[in-house]
Amino acid sequence: MQLNTFFTALVVVAAANHGAIATTVQFSTTTGCSSFQDTYQGDCNFCSDPPGDFASVKFSDLPSSYRVTIHNEDKCTPASQVGQGFGAACWNKGGTALRSAWVACPGQKREMMRGDNTTADAANKATLVA
Repeated sequence: MQLNTFFTALVVVAAANHGAIATTVQFSTTTGCSSFQDTYQGDCNFCSDPPGDFASVKFSDLPSSYRVTIHNEDKCTPASQVGQGFGAACWNKGGTALRSAWVACPGQKREMMRGDNTTADAANKATLVA
């Protein structure tokens, strides 16, 4: 009985830790992710969409199994994707400015978008860190 209680507690702690991930997405007007104007935090399955044009985006505090995408338009639309990778990294703009960034959950194939180009669950949108 005592062994079952231990394993039950272990599963509960592991589940609680999974939901505690605070992925950070930072936007900079200079390349190289040297200084940041906007910072967002969330777990996964969210779009960071600050106003303005940016030269670089930095993803941090996320596992290497999280897919990230970079977009040159607002709202992380699939048609505006200009880069894709996994885990923590700094992304610099190419020919166009960066406007939004998506963090997917492990195993998620693409953004969960509705016809109006908003995320499937508005509560999953990242929040700006002051």
